[in-house]
Amino acid sequence: MMKLMSVTRVALAAGAAFLLVTGFTLDAQAATGTFVYDRIDGTHGAISNPVNGRCYDFDSPASGADNQTDTDAVIYDTYGCSGTKQSLPKRTGESWGSYRGESVIFG
Repeated sequence: MMKLMSVTRVALAAGAAFLLVTGFTLDAQAATGTFVYDRIDGTHGAISNPVNGRCYDFDSPASGADNQTDTDAVIYDTYGCSGTKQSLPKRTGESWGSYRGESVIFG
């Protein structure tokens, strides 16, 4: 019985050491690619490799966007990712009529 407890402890210690050496991450996943938004003044802004689940405010309202990331995006008409939503699937672009995006979230 004592030998079994020793073997179990050694196995647990080895497993813990393996996790410490190889590490495990709790980092948020990031989309790969670039999201380009069209400012209402005709210039463009960009977000590269955005983190999923994080809200990004645009520096100026947008009249359209090109989501060239590998993750779907949701654009909001208010800063802080609130208000009316507009979905923009991965690898697509869209220009909006009177809708103006002010923030976006991925994932």
